[in-house]
Amino acid sequence: MGFKVGDDDGGGMSEINVTPLIDIMLVMLIIFMIITPPALSQMAAKLPEKTESIPQDDVPKDQLVAAICADGTFALNRTVMPLTDLRREVARRLRPKAKKLVFVDGHPDAPYEGVVELMDTIRGTNEPGVVRIGLGRLKEADDFTACTPLPVAPEVPPEGVAPVEGSAG
Repeated sequence: MGFKVGDDDGGGMSEINVTPLIDIMLVMLIIFMIITPPALSQMAAKLPEKTESIPQDDVPKDQLVAAICADGTFALNRTVMPLTDLRREVARRLRPKAKKLVFVDGHPDAPYEGVVELMDTIRGTNEPGVVRIGLGRLKEADDFTACTPLPVAPEVPPEGVAPVEGSAG
């Protein structure tokens, strides 16, 4: 290890002696290497186990789920409708509610701009900031059912009444 006392012309040395700085850096590196493993184990989060999802038919009737389909059409609670009708229907259904929450779901192949437009439309149905928007989790295309209509149960006539010819029952 060599050192230099001064310049050739007898002036002071203008270089910084970095040797003590490297020593301090190495000591700090060793300290952090010793402290880090216990700190990481203390911060570990216990994630919940995989839960079963609620079947789509068991969703509460007053819950609002707005969705955008793969072709860019919009649906509210599995009823496909234009965006203007969806806005009107959401506003009508939210009016009597105290907790104004609408869930937004989107098909994996739906255009991103459509999702943003749907969220903006829902936000604009009431006074700004009143409606809270919940986002649905990303699903596979086969699992996305927000745009498929609910199956309609056939009407069963009351007991003792015969079905009329040509009726749906």
